[in-house]
Amino acid sequence: MKFISLTTMILSVAVIVGADDTQIIGHPCAKANHAECGAITSHNDDLPFLFLCGPDYTITEYQDCTCYSCCELDGPYASCF
Repeated sequence: MKFISLTTMILSVAVIVGADDTQIIGHPCAKANHAECGAITSHNDDLPFLFLCGPDYTITEYQDCTCYSCCELDGPYASCF
């Protein structure tokens, strides 16, 4: 299992952000400055993705997960495998 701290997530924009689907960036989210798990119909074959909700309550970074139960939050750590 791969764990990503919020700091690592913030510093790894180029790795986490999918360049082929910019529609996710800017989508509304609920918890400013927090990592969250979510799913959006028609994205990633409806599988969840891990994302960082920015200070303006929009998604600023994300990483697609590979299965329905693969996105986990554990305190300051988030994982998507």
